[in-house]
Amino acid sequence: MAKAPRGERLILTLTGRRNAGKSSLINALVGQEIAIVSDTPGTTTDPVPKSYELLTLGPVTFYDTAGIDDVGELGEKRIAKTRKILFRTDIAMLVVGKDGLHEEDRKLIREIQDLKIPFILVFNKLDLVELKQEDLDFAGMMNVRT
Repeated sequence: MAKAPRGERLILTLTGRRNAGKSSLINALVGQEIAIVSDTPGTTTDPVPKSYELLTLGPVTFYDTAGIDDVGELGEKRIAKTRKILFRTDIAMLVVGKDGLHEEDRKLIREIQDLKIPFILVFNKLDLVELKQEDLDFAGMMNVRT
């Protein structure tokens, strides 16, 4: 089977805060353990790419990224790498963890909208907690479909 050239692949980026479940989600989406999953915040340090054939869309590259709320000098470098991937992203998947939307998530939603990147708001870990009404209200206010 011939591989699709990089330029012909849609880039789908999983982004969000640390421990929102981005790595678990990318592993589930591709059916492989390509990203390390841990309860330790900041486990994903560099963007992790995975080429994949997504039915109906065709060839894509998923990116698992570091948390946008990473801390310290090293954390700032990780966030910069995440933003670099966002500038190349065709579709962003903003993953929200069990604590719901935080200010970092809200800022990222605005940034993604300013970049005119289509995105999906993924409320993760709903098997552990209920979706907060205030998060649904914010999504509605920002014209984000849930």
